[in-house]
This record gives sequence, C-alpha cells and structure tokens, in this order.
Amino acid sequence: MAVIGLSRNKDTLESVKVAVELAGGLGIKKGSTVLIRPNANTADPPPGSTNPEILKGAIREARKCSPEKIIVAEKSMTTLDTEMVLRKLGLWQAAESEGIDEILTFDHMKRYHMKPDGAYSWPDGFYVPEFLDSVDYVIALPVIKTHWTATFTMGLKSQISITADRDRRQLPHGRHMDELFGNMIAESNLVYKPDFYISDATKCFVAGGPDLGTLREPGIVLASSDVVANDAVGLALLKTLGTVPKIQEHSVWAQPQIRRAIELGLGISGREEVTLKNSGVEETEGILANLA
Repeated sequence: MAVIGLSRNKDTLESVKVAVELAGGLGIKKGSTVLIRPNANTADPPPGSTNPEILKGAIREARKCSPEKIIVAEKSMTTLDTEMVLRKLGLWQAAESEGIDEILTFDHMKRYHMKPDGAYSWPDGFYVPEFLDSVDYVIALPVIKTHWTATFTMGLKSQISITADRDRRQLPHGRHMDELFGNMIAESNLVYKPDFYISDATKCFVAGGPDLGTLREPGIVLASSDVVANDAVGLALLKTLGTVPKIQEHSVWAQPQIRRAIELGLGISGREEVTLKNSGVEETEGILANLA
C-alpha cells in the first residue's frame, strides 16, 4: 500500500510540510547522509524546473530527522553547466540560505559503469557517479508535467539525472518511440532509486514541456515513498487539468513508464494499492477517478 500526501497552501513551505506528514514522514535514520535532487535540467523557471521553495521545504523536513549531512546535487542536460543552471534558477541560493552542508553537481564526478539485471533497454548500460555509494537516503524533487517526447516527466524520469551525457545520447528523442523511451526511463531506476519523492505541482505543463509548454497552476505538492504511486497520481492530476491525448485518453497504468516500472517491482502494481490523504485539495475525487 502506498500513501500519497497531497497539500495545497498559499505558503509552499507549509504545503511541503503537510504533504510529507500526510505521506507518513521521511523516515530518515539519525546520522544519515541525505541527498536531495531538485529538477534542474535546464535554466527555465518553474515548471521548467523545481520551485526553490520546494527545495527549501525538503531541506527543512530532512533536517528534522537529525541527519549527519544534507547534500543538494543534480545534473543538467548535456552541454549545460549545472552550477550555472542551479544559480540562475535560484536553487543554489535556496540551498545556501538553508545552511546545507554541501552543494554538488554530477557534471565531472568520477563514474563507473553499471548494467543492472532487467535493464535490457540499455544495451550499453549506463554510468553513475561513485559519490552515490556514500549516500544513505535520497529525496527527489520532480515536477509534475508533460514532456514532448517522453509524454511525461515525473519521479521515474527524474532518475535520468544520475546518468552521464554519453548515456543520454542513447535515449530515443523522437516520435513513435514511447515504448522504448518509457522502458529506459523505468529501468534507470534499478540502481540508486530515491527513497522519497516530493513532487512539485505548484505549476505544471499540461502540454509541451519539459522546458516550455501550456501552463496550469494547481498549487499542489505531492509526497510519497513509492515512485509508481507518485507518477500515477501525478498523471491523474494532469488529467483533471486537461492534458495531451496520450495521457488524457489512456489509463495511467497503460503508460509505458508505469507499466515497465510495475514489471520491475519498483513500486505498487495498481489502483487498489493507492491511498490519498489530502489537505486543501478539492480535486481529490477527480484524481481518484482518473486512477481507474
């Protein structure tokens, strides 16, 4: 069973706090090294990237668990300097203002090759930062939005940020490649999958994306420890807002990313395993209906 916390508050920091509490809390062990990964693929403002207030809220919630160290790190798209992107977005400054221990980028980290069992859609495997071996707990901060080639980008796709530039060139950025792209996204979660997701739906793209698109502003924060439930509920939310036919006209469980993630055992396997707990989110019944 997966619990999704949904919260809407004028104060985004409060939304993060309440959503995490509704989802059952982070459960970080005292003395852990915690990594928080915002979405900073490009320097486009939210929802092109994570709202800095979401990052601040995540840091505050993690600190309540008395970790030994909190690190913020991310990798922007190929050709971009991640530190410059984080600074332009205000995410670097947000992390500094919360007094975290370290801000890193995956740009030039030493990596090693992995070919996880089940990652058959990655014939050449992929390379991950050695740094991840030193982390005890990972929080991802994806944005709920559509994506022009992957259909949507949420918790599962946020994992692509740990891969190297050479790996991203394997991704099928073209039309009519939904199945392969979805499988590759899901399979990237076979290693170093985040422990918790605080998903940013304060602003969403319901068409286009991931950097530019048709904007809606639900003002909602989602929280869960289950990536399949996170993405399924995120898709259901997009359907309540009115989104692209590839999402609107199909079951959330039929999406290639979701279907492959379920096959791999990365999270729950269906609607009956989702429990929604909400604060200030009147659309909950509609979201539940769209989870059918």
